[in-house]
Order: sequence, then C-alpha cells, then structure tokens
Amino acid sequence: MRNMCDRHAADLGRLWYQLQTAVRRAPSYQPNLIYLDMVEDDDDPRDPVVSSMQRDDAVDRLRCLNRCLRFKHEAFALAVNILDRFLSIMKVRVKFLGCLAITSYFIAINVLEEGQELPSPVHLIRISQCRCTEADLFRMEGIVCQKLYHDFGAVTPLTLLQLYHGICVTTGIMDAILEKRNLTPAEHLEQIIAKLEACLCRAPFTKFTAPVLAMSLLMCELDVFDTRDSDPGLCSTLNTLKVASQINEQHLVECQKKLEEFLLQYSSPVSRRPTSRFTWVLSSRTARQLRPSMQWAMDLPTILEDGTDGYGSSGSSEEDISSEEDSPRSDTDVVCSDDDDVFQTEIKSTPCFRCHIQKSRQKFCPIQQQCCNTCGQLPQQAGA
Repeated sequence: MRNMCDRHAADLGRLWYQLQTAVRRAPSYQPNLIYLDMVEDDDDPRDPVVSSMQRDDAVDRLRCLNRCLRFKHEAFALAVNILDRFLSIMKVRVKFLGCLAITSYFIAINVLEEGQELPSPVHLIRISQCRCTEADLFRMEGIVCQKLYHDFGAVTPLTLLQLYHGICVTTGIMDAILEKRNLTPAEHLEQIIAKLEACLCRAPFTKFTAPVLAMSLLMCELDVFDTRDSDPGLCSTLNTLKVASQINEQHLVECQKKLEEFLLQYSSPVSRRPTSRFTWVLSSRTARQLRPSMQWAMDLPTILEDGTDGYGSSGSSEEDISSEEDSPRSDTDVVCSDDDDVFQTEIKSTPCFRCHIQKSRQKFCPIQQQCCNTCGQLPQQAGA
C-alpha cells in the first residue's frame, strides 16, 4: 500500500512539473490569425491570400487525413500549430495552401512518429490530393523550417488538456463522474480530444491561448460552469489548475460561451462538425485494375438473326441445352475447400474447334482425356 501511495505521489508530482513547464513555454507557440480576413489594397483578386475559411478547410482535411492514416492525435495538433504559426508571420496565396498544409503534417509525423513506418512523400501527396510535387514539398519544408527556426516542440491545447485530465484522474476527483457515465479515463479523454480536434478546425478558437481553450473544454465537459457547488473537491482542483496556468477569468468565460454554442451544434442531429471526405477520380485503366472481375469476363460470340452463332455454325436446341448443362462457363472453375479453406483451381477440358461452343483460352489438358460434349471426339483429335 505504501508503495502504491509513493508511486501515486510520484506520478502526480511529475504531472505538475510537466504542467508548469508547458505553461511557461506555451506563449512562444501561440499563433495570431487576426490578419487572415483583413483585405489589403495590394491584394490581387485573381491570386487571393488565404482566408480563415480556407484555413479551416485545409485543417479539416488534415484531420480527415490523420484519421485515415491512424497516427497520433498529437501529430494533428502539432501540424495545425505549425500551419497557424506560419500563417501568422507570412502572407500565403491560396494556390500554395495545400502544399503548406501537407508539409506541416509531414513535419509533424516525422517529429512525433519516430520509429513508425511513415508514408513516403509521394504517397502522402497522392492520398492528400494537395496537387503538388515531391520537390515542392521539400522546398516548402525548407521554407517552413527557416521561418519557424526549426522549433517544432510546440505546446498545443492537446498537451495541456492531457495534463489537466491526467491530474484530475490521478487525484481521484473524477471517479464519480466516470462511474456515472460508465467510461474509463482513456475513453473519456478520447471523447474530449475528438471535440478539441473539431475546435482546432475553427479559426475563431485560435484567438484563445492553449491553457484557456483546454481548461474551457474540460470544464464544459464536466459541467462545472453550471454546478460549481455540487463537487467542492473538483472545483477546488480546477481552480488550482487555473491559478497554476495563469488563466484570465474573463477570457475563460468568453471561450466558454463560444464552446457551448459550438458544442451544441456539434452534438445536434443536424451537425455542422467537420466532415471532409477524400474523393478520388480514377481512370478507366485504374478502375479495371481495381476490379479483377472485369478480367474474368469472356468474349461471347454474337448470335446472328439466322440462328447461327458468331462462328457461322448452327445447332439444334437440344445440343445447346446439353452444352449449357455439361460444358463449363469458363476455362477455369474456382472451388473452395471447406477442410483447409484454400482456394483450388480445377482445369476442365476445352471443346474442340468443330463445335465452336466457346473460345479456347487454354490448351487441352492431357490429364483429363474427356470427350467433347457435342461431337463425341477428343478435343486434341478434333483440332488436329
């Protein structure tokens, strides 16, 4: 028991130390996007500058890409931070936004996903549909690294949210809430992170600092704004976190109002949450490669109006019926074995050239010396 208490105290002390370090470093990584929607006189309407709505669309696509590739939530949060910090100091044209967004994500996964199997730049460009080349990505990476001074150890709202949640879980003040909702701490944190990622796709939330946004989201999730006196222990811990994070109460209330309005839309049946989808346009050749059943289709002869088939021969209806019942529909029949669940291929004999029932795409198998269903001759004898 004493060892458990010592370990518990050590974990709590480590979390508080990480929180103090993160709060001290957070202002250095705070983006400022108030200039995105300002129209200047020298702006060319034919080559516009990135607006806040276009920034939201780009971040939304990064969110969809990160879920598609199943990387960490931290990779998406860091990519958004890199993108916003670059947009805060540089005027970017719309035609370069896709390349900038995928470059920010490429830098983030290389920083955080060390030791993992990362997609190649070419694969990342193709799946993101950013319409740039590999050389463009590397060139943009050099520009981003130069402007941001290779400083990619950013403190994001996700960093502080994880620390806040970890401290509340370690102290045990959230046990009653988790038990009431029948959730584990990991599942509860995952739900809050999903809402935070949706908030990161909206430019108005970038005006709030990382501690304010993380604390507001956690308090909204715990319903502390409306029930301050219901759980004194929880409120006391959150107040201590606010003091340690140097959070302005006025900014917290303003962020809380925006969050309540946004989360109401987020959880409504007619949701306006980010729902980007990738759409791929395939050529006919690629479609044929993706649909192998098209390669199995046979070229059947054309039935002419005079009763003959496409090879100029005519036969009785009885012969046609017998040929349909006995002859195979294709040159190879795929049979599934129930014993070992292995697909085996059984090669059937090919009709002779005299019958002209179907085209022969394989040579006659000498192992199965079967007579032709129509004329009674061996196929290799008839073809000789």
